[in-house]
Amino acid sequence: MPHNLVEAFKSTLEEAASADIILHVIDINDSEAAEKTDTTRQLLAELGCGDIPVVNVLNKCDLIQNDIPESKDTVKICAKTGEGFDRLLKAISENIRETSKRIKLLLPYDRAGLTSKIREKGKVFSEEYTENGIEVDALADITILNELLKFEVR
Repeated sequence: MPHNLVEAFKSTLEEAASADIILHVIDINDSEAAEKTDTTRQLLAELGCGDIPVVNVLNKCDLIQNDIPESKDTVKICAKTGEGFDRLLKAISENIRETSKRIKLLLPYDRAGLTSKIREKGKVFSEEYTENGIEVDALADITILNELLKFEVR
């Protein structure tokens, strides 16, 4: 990408640093694909995206004869026909980090405030008050999971 273009879109590109996953779409039929890929990788590194999983999405695979191997981080697709989208979805699910977990809890009444904490970044599916405490079925954000694990019901 030309430097002046990078500067113009810098704030937009900086959003990549907060992404859970980056899909790097590459026109595999472009004679400059390798050079553009290197530039993109360099730019992502400069933006601090080095720890974010990247899936290379090789588009226009219907136009090439080259047998490029696929892996968990490289997928061939054809946006025009939809070919390869099932493999792309699989690659995304294999590469994305877990950000939440479904968990069943038995919270003591003196820890009832944890349900509010769960609701802030997650979801409470059910909540039942019993004589032993509050039974909760929830999708909890990974950031509070350690606090909840001691109350998990298996």
